[in-house]
Amino acid sequence: MVDVDTGRADTVPSQRTIRGEIAVVGGGMVGAAAALALARQNRDVVLIERERPRPLGGADAFDLRVSALAPASIALLDRLGAWEAIRAERSALYRRMRVFDAVAPGGLTFDAAEIGQPYLGYIVENRRVQYALWEQLAECDNVQLLTGSVPKRLAVEAREARLTLEDGREVAAELVIGADGQRSWVREAASIGASSRDYAVAAQILSVDTAYPQQDITWQRFTPDGPQAFLPLAGPRGSLVWYDRPERVRARHGLDPEALRHEAMRHFPAELGEIESVAAQGWFPIRRLHAHRYWAERVLLVGDAAHSIHPLAGQGANLGFADVEALDAVIAEETARGREPGDVRLAKRYERMRRADNRLVQSLMDGFDWGYRRRDPLIVTARTAATQAVAGLPPLRRWMTRMAGGQRFGG
Repeated sequence: MVDVDTGRADTVPSQRTIRGEIAVVGGGMVGAAAALALARQNRDVVLIERERPRPLGGADAFDLRVSALAPASIALLDRLGAWEAIRAERSALYRRMRVFDAVAPGGLTFDAAEIGQPYLGYIVENRRVQYALWEQLAECDNVQLLTGSVPKRLAVEAREARLTLEDGREVAAELVIGADGQRSWVREAASIGASSRDYAVAAQILSVDTAYPQQDITWQRFTPDGPQAFLPLAGPRGSLVWYDRPERVRARHGLDPEALRHEAMRHFPAELGEIESVAAQGWFPIRRLHAHRYWAERVLLVGDAAHSIHPLAGQGANLGFADVEALDAVIAEETARGREPGDVRLAKRYERMRRADNRLVQSLMDGFDWGYRRRDPLIVTARTAATQAVAGLPPLRRWMTRMAGGQRFGG
């Protein structure tokens, strides 16, 4: 195993201008995957991230931020050489997904066996995914990992873009990829506008120890105040995601672990079983965002820098990895035709491949959120009828199962 701290990071601290074909700003899961995919194409890549990821595993406390990785995302991580390390360290496979309504009767269970698949996905810790990707990056001779600073200025010239970092270093590249999250500095610096709005709920995450051993099911109950979800973690543990009004989330955030455990037991359904303890908790507001376009001159956006969605179905990370797949394919194909990475035709093709799919998923998540938060008798009746229709029509249920496993996403 290679420690990222001993990789090629900051090998040129005294050199003011650092050159590469492609500069990636943001070294989280999606940014690290983008940098690694392009490095595998033998591109000279510079990855800029303020802090190095720390190792995570063994007896360490579980990371609060976890993702439900769909098969397409797992295939990408496997191709990049990172999946085996992720899978071997505290991953939790799930084969079934249970969805039910707190107001209307009935529910649905999606099972991977019904579509001939071994699983619907894996629940993994975000930081473990990031670290595994950085381990791979540290082994690449054509990657420079720049940490300890962030960009403060972007200048686009005829043949290259230049990033000036806060510590005075300068990075020159043919293309800058913004993978720096929802509040993207790259997006703002490139004058790419975005439409955004805050949802009326916040998400509270509880890392809990459970009386059950590791489960192979994830479930979600929809309530008028927001969804409640259970995600299995390795061993007798789980992650509870509790969407609720921001003022209630803030109030619960101040409770001690035992009081918070009682609150979760009181509000979550019986399917959860006994919560033995709350190991950690946190919360964050939820915002929807979509960039007006995914590119500017010598700039491309991926992941949350381009789009962020309601996390109720856990598809945010999968959409980001789908962006990486599309970007990787476009750059490989277009440069084989003699075009440089910063060519605007490449950027437009990438956006065509991803924008419609990302918008569709955003709209679906907004529709679920709107529909399940309504108490109107007519809408409740319609929800019940829709649930019965899916349950009674195997082709529709199989299509929904593929969606539940993220298999229709991926561009």
